[in-house]
Order: sequence, then structure tokens, then C-alpha cells
Amino acid sequence: FVERMNEGAAVLSKDHTVLHCNSRFAGLLGLGMQHVIGSSIDDLVCPHDRPRLSDLLRMGAQTPCRGEIELQSRGGVGLPVRLSLNPLDSGGTQAICLIASDLSEVKRVEKELRESGEQLRKLAAHQLSVLEDERTRIAREIHDELGQSLTAVKMDVSWLASRLPAGNGQIQERIRATVKLADDLIKSVRRISTGLRPGILDLGLAAAVEWQAQEFQTRTGIACRLHLPSREVSVPPNVSTTLFRIFQEALTNIARHAECATVEVILEEQGNRVILRIRDQGRGFDETDPGLAKSLGLLGMRERAAMLGGHVSIRSAPGEGTSVTAWIPLQTPERSGGTPARKENATPSLAHRGNA
Repeated sequence: FVERMNEGAAVLSKDHTVLHCNSRFAGLLGLGMQHVIGSSIDDLVCPHDRPRLSDLLRMGAQTPCRGEIELQSRGGVGLPVRLSLNPLDSGGTQAICLIASDLSEVKRVEKELRESGEQLRKLAAHQLSVLEDERTRIAREIHDELGQSLTAVKMDVSWLASRLPAGNGQIQERIRATVKLADDLIKSVRRISTGLRPGILDLGLAAAVEWQAQEFQTRTGIACRLHLPSREVSVPPNVSTTLFRIFQEALTNIARHAECATVEVILEEQGNRVILRIRDQGRGFDETDPGLAKSLGLLGMRERAAMLGGHVSIRSAPGEGTSVTAWIPLQTPERSGGTPARKENATPSLAHRGNA
């Protein structure tokens, strides 16, 4: 029966000597059965996995257990297998039955999927970088070209109005309406330009966080308590932009769902990483809700951070508010080992703040 099994099988003595094995088990090792029987199982496992094997054998002598290790096949090549161990007691003699299932194909597929996922993530990171660059370019063109043109139109109309003969109320009223329209358009240009990329990001992440918190408080009436760095922090542009976008998304979720009165925002540098925490005391939600896994907002925050080797943690419970913590290394994966990227202007020195 053992010989007909698809998996490798062996019987071990109390001192872990191979008493018997099938040809499949010997084949996994690239050896003949005569070379396996009588060997210590320790010698048939890769050295780095021998402590793990020792634990499995100790448990397997008492109760069924399983685990993954690498057998050391001929030539010293590691072969990943799943071991299933069961205690045997035949005529008072204690032994262990060991079943080994080859995982090499499973590991190969896992590796390919992992590499494919990494390639997709790198592609997404590149596309996001291109998108942010394009948004920056468009924002500047809108602000500089369209904004300046509208300002010139407003000035020209005002100049013409000053030279019209007095007494024509209808024309004067039309000119005032045109000037107001130009003012409204200039405001719209500034709003659209800022929405694409706030120019204040050029002054540093802390300044941008402070500005966004003030905008949020003005728009929603929800007070923001800010805790910003008291010393200058130099943050790479892509890290600054990523954390700012995560901050925007977190505030959007708070405005839509939290039903809270205050938000606490903490920005700090710890070692070689930057950390941003956003906490509210609102209604919260159930973290185990399967629908949350499909939330594009939460997925977007996590993916943005992951693209730079960072992480976003979201903690919440009904009635206990929500905490979003994002951390990103200052030396992001795409830059490690290469030429250091240009860093943005150092964040202005900002001490602990109260309400924005």
C-alpha cells in the first residue's frame, strides 16, 4: 500500500532513523531506497530547516501534525515539501509515520504570481507617477496661462470702463457684470488648479497637511487638531504626494460617514519613515464587514502606500471611531540602490498646533 502512494512515505524510529520508505520518498531525494533506509532524517533535510524538523518530530511523536520544510535532494538542492507526521505504536515500539508531498510546483506558481503582482504594482506606480506629473503640469498651465489671461481681460475691461462717457448706466452695468464674471472665472481656475495639485505641496508636506485641514474644517465645520513636526523634515516628492492623497481620501471618508465633531491629525518622522495618523471619534464601522474589501477608497490608500514600500492600517469599531495610520519609508524601493531622488524643499518648522 505504501509503495502505491503518490506521496513520499517513510517510517522513522524513535531516534529518527528511516526504518522504511517507498520509492517515491527516495525519488524526492534523488536517491535509491537503499541509500535512504538507515539514514537519519536530519541528514535528509536542508540545514536551515533542521530546527523546524526537530519541532515537528517532537510533536509528531505525540500527536498528528504537519508543516513545510525543504528536503535536501541530491546535489544539495532544496525541495519544498509538506510533511504530515503521525505517531505509531506497534507492539510497544514507538515510531513516526511521515508523509511528504512535493510542493515545488505550488511554490513555482506562487513565485510567478508574486513576481507578476510585483510587476503590476510597479506598472501601477509608474502610471500613478505619470498621472501626478501630468496633473502638476496641467495645474500650472491652467493657473499660469488661463489665470493670467483672465486677469488681463479683467484689467482691459476695467480700463475701457474708465474711459467710457458718464451717464450710460446700461453699459456700466454690463461692464460690472463682465468684471464679476472674470473674477468668478479666476476663482474657478484657482480652485481647479488647486484640486489637480495644491501648489502648497512645494512648501512641504506639513504645510500641505495644515492647509488641507483648514480647508476641510471650513467646508465641513469639523474641527482639526494638528500635531505637526517641530523640526524640519525633508520628504521626497513622491512620498509627500502619496501621503497627501491618503490624507485627502481619509478626510473625504470622515466627511461622508464619520458624523464626528473633531479629527486628530499627527504627522511625524520615525527613523527612516514618515507616519501620518488620522483619528476621529465618529460612528466607526465593523472591520469584518466583507464589503469593505471592495471599497475603492480604502484599497486606493493601501495601494498608494504599498507602491512605495509602505503600509496603511485602518482600525475601527461601531461607535468607537476610526483610525487611519499610513507609514512610508523615506528611502522607497524604487530608489534603493540607485541615485537619490531630488527632495522637495524642507518642511517649514511647525510646532504643535491646536485647531487648524
